[in-house]
Amino acid sequence: MTRCLNCGAERAEEQCAACGLASPAAEAMFRRRLLSLTGVFLVGSIAFLAAGNWYPPLEFDAMLIFMGLVFFATLGLGIWLDRAARRRGEIELLRRVFRALVPVSWLLALLLFVNGRFDSGPPVSRVTRVVGKFTMPGTLRSSRLVVTSWRDGRRIERVPISRDDFLRFERGDTVEVRVQPGLVGIPWVYAVHRK
Repeated sequence: MTRCLNCGAERAEEQCAACGLASPAAEAMFRRRLLSLTGVFLVGSIAFLAAGNWYPPLEFDAMLIFMGLVFFATLGLGIWLDRAARRRGEIELLRRVFRALVPVSWLLALLLFVNGRFDSGPPVSRVTRVVGKFTMPGTLRSSRLVVTSWRDGRRIERVPISRDDFLRFERGDTVEVRVQPGLVGIPWVYAVHRK
């Protein structure tokens, strides 16, 4: 006994008793829904990047790695589901996993936005020294100052900054990093000034 690609109900015949669709129509509906959910996920990924640039958390690099893993896992799973649907294979379990992964990008984007937008705590100033800097080229450019860390157990911090600020600082400069505590406890960079 197989499951309907459209509604997931068990069916013994070519036409599903629950939704009334035959296999080709159920496949077309499934693929259309899969494409829509993939679009929602992709827009959520862009929203995550935008929220991370508006209120850049100190751990943004680690968040980008995590989001990259989720991104490629979700897209790979979507491609696999599309191919399995063409073969009319059993996909119900993986379809549920895919649907569970779709809102992850939106939840992370919302978390970063709420963390920064509604943070009413005073910024904490940390004086540190620039030991390096790097920028990632591409469509969504990202610039970081590598500074000595003020937190226990860390040697360096990668502080996200704007492109204009990136050009102002040089290795060896003493800078003041203002860090907000974050509404949900994710510290984010409020400003970076030359000391």
